[in-house]
Amino acid sequence: MPRPCSYLSLPAFTVFSLTLILVTHSFAASKARILHKFQGGNDGANPWASLLLDNKTGTLYGTTEDGGNQICQNSFDMGCGTIFSLSLTSNGWRETVLYRFRGGDDGALPRAPLATRPDGYFYSTTTSGGGAIQGGIGTAFRIKRGTWKEAVIFRFSSYQEGAYPQGAVAFDRKGNLYGLTPDGGSSGVAFKLIPSPRGEWKEVVLDENLGLPYAGVVIDQDNLYGTTDENGTFSDGSVFELSHTEPGWQFANIYSFQDTASFGVEPSDLTIDEKGNLFGFAADAGIVCYPHPYSCGTVFAMIRRGGTWQEKTLYQFKNVADGSGPGYGAPAFDSAGNLYGTTQGGGKYGFGTVFKLSPVKDGWQKTTLYSFPGGAGGAEPIGGLVVDRHGNIFGTTYFGGGGKGEHCKKQGCGIVFEITP
Repeated sequence: MPRPCSYLSLPAFTVFSLTLILVTHSFAASKARILHKFQGGNDGANPWASLLLDNKTGTLYGTTEDGGNQICQNSFDMGCGTIFSLSLTSNGWRETVLYRFRGGDDGALPRAPLATRPDGYFYSTTTSGGGAIQGGIGTAFRIKRGTWKEAVIFRFSSYQEGAYPQGAVAFDRKGNLYGLTPDGGSSGVAFKLIPSPRGEWKEVVLDENLGLPYAGVVIDQDNLYGTTDENGTFSDGSVFELSHTEPGWQFANIYSFQDTASFGVEPSDLTIDEKGNLFGFAADAGIVCYPHPYSCGTVFAMIRRGGTWQEKTLYQFKNVADGSGPGYGAPAFDSAGNLYGTTQGGGKYGFGTVFKLSPVKDGWQKTTLYSFPGGAGGAEPIGGLVVDRHGNIFGTTYFGGGGKGEHCKKQGCGIVFEITP
């Protein structure tokens, strides 16, 4: 499972008892189709981040970590990545490359999902590029919808202020941008970017000793929440809160993971509901996936009751066939309160799954909606999912698809898919 190198509001629904329920998983008769196969050239390769859905038009927006501009600085021989859209036309789904990163000052290798802001721009980060030191240690950028002109709003230029951002970003009510970097500082940085009327953005470091936060942040009023890979009581990762107090930002671990199979549980981006509860995945936690030396993964929730937090494990993946290693994207919900996610491995063919957790009286029931077959059918869905108002599910796989590019011949350069329950 590859790892190192937004404020998501849920619809109103009744949250049933958040108690772990172990049920025999079932396979639903879901229809799956491939909307696009990345070819590894100008159109991009290897999508990591979750997609962004425009509910008004049905258009999908996303990024690829590789591909795009083949004349790419800093020796990225697979390209520096792209921003793309997929729109439904009379002839089917059509991909449009909106921007190709060049690998210099403009950034390279985007892994974080795109985020919206009322100013008409999409915002995100790149894990590399920027050109300050060592070819660049990452950027924060925005791209204008319609013109698709990219502009870097901040270049990370010293390790003290953060390096190699790759998790989701979030905005507060004033339009300030928040994010995390796994490197920099003592062991990862939480940062805030503040816009000025002249269009410049200033960074403020909120904390620089988080414990390798590969995932991103969500925000609830003035408090930030995220996950780390190497923090907490057992140094296996944690869920943390950054509270905005009068003296400054106060860091607190609100839950410490404990992994019995290996080192670190690899927690995902988080989703926050209207009650302030947090939901996420842990890729390497729970039951050991024998004969493999790693755990199968879990779905968890952090329930806020008064001034305290309580962790609830909603589901433990039981074996490889059940799915193993949930993806790094945040959980997605539909209007009925069903939770959706992916596993990077396992399933019927061993190349990953799409699953649903449905709230029932005594907890949550898991259904495997689809198992990826590998090859041309896609493999290893790393990012999360988006669900439209009709219940259709959209996502990407990092590998598979059978692209024609030189770098795609062995494992494929990924696909965009749709699952219709």
